[in-house]
Amino acid sequence: MKKVSLIILFALMLSCQNEKKSSENTTLKVDKYVDSVYTLNDAFKIGDVRRYGVEPGKGIGQHPKLLKDKLEVLLDISELGIELYFPGGVYDRTLNVENRNKVKIVSDSALFTGAINIKNSTEIEIDGIVQSLSRFYTQNSNNININTIITKTDTITKASNLRSTGCSIHGGSKNVTIKKILIKDSGSGSDAYKYIKGGLVIHGHNNEPRDIKIDSAIVESSDRHGAYLSGEDIEIKYLHIKKFGIGSVDNMAPMEGGIDGEQKDFAGLWIKNCHDSFIDKAIINAEDSKGKYTINFDIGEEFRPTTIEKLIIKNESSNNELDKRIFSRTGVKYIELIEK
Repeated sequence: MKKVSLIILFALMLSCQNEKKSSENTTLKVDKYVDSVYTLNDAFKIGDVRRYGVEPGKGIGQHPKLLKDKLEVLLDISELGIELYFPGGVYDRTLNVENRNKVKIVSDSALFTGAINIKNSTEIEIDGIVQSLSRFYTQNSNNININTIITKTDTITKASNLRSTGCSIHGGSKNVTIKKILIKDSGSGSDAYKYIKGGLVIHGHNNEPRDIKIDSAIVESSDRHGAYLSGEDIEIKYLHIKKFGIGSVDNMAPMEGGIDGEQKDFAGLWIKNCHDSFIDKAIINAEDSKGKYTINFDIGEEFRPTTIEKLIIKNESSNNELDKRIFSRTGVKYIELIEK
């Protein structure tokens, strides 16, 4: 009887092992099957966007197997845990990361002719350098980690007269970390620029951005404000506004929750209702700028201020010296001011 029991026990163990192997084999087959559905060119490694039919300098369009936009297919793949790699080159599209969770992208200076938008998403990471000929924009998203974002104007590559419009971290954006922002140009003029307030804008009425960390932000040129900051727990280690206020107020909408007209008084750095925030070093160049103010330190709360460790204003050789506006109830204070 004991011998029979041992035989039965051995048979059960063998059966379990076979079921486990069968399960593992099934998983492997499913993974292989999924990849085969997505893959259009297996000469490229898994994760390389060229494997799935997205190549720089070529039209993107629809995935022939899945009958779905190829960029949406790429984001589907990334949500499965696959890191996407975009090689350098021009991608004639807008990159919309919307309603996504856990997407990781590695960009080797990939250039999108359209905007890079992150909306209603969480845990989005872009490593390397990513570029846009339109703008970088976030809204209602959290846990965003970006290495380097560059926005610039190139109407020849874009085949459009529309200029780039900088970087906007908008309402509902939380826990956003960016190592470097470089804004080469931010335009103005037609109705297409109606809601563009400046080169770097961190703002959102009644749902202000929170926990924003930026190592370096450089605005080389902005037709309107250089930078506008509102929100809570904003940390910028280095902010440099090189040129601002050189464009048009035409068709410019008021700030959300703001007073109509104030948005037209261009400033190098405008801070309003920005709480518990810190800037290590801010440089405002006014030599080649126009507008009204070098700095506009608007209303805030003194007990939870925005503190600027070192503020440098370069107004030397400017034919039109700009004013500094510091509101009596401002929430901004600086430790050291250097004017040249």
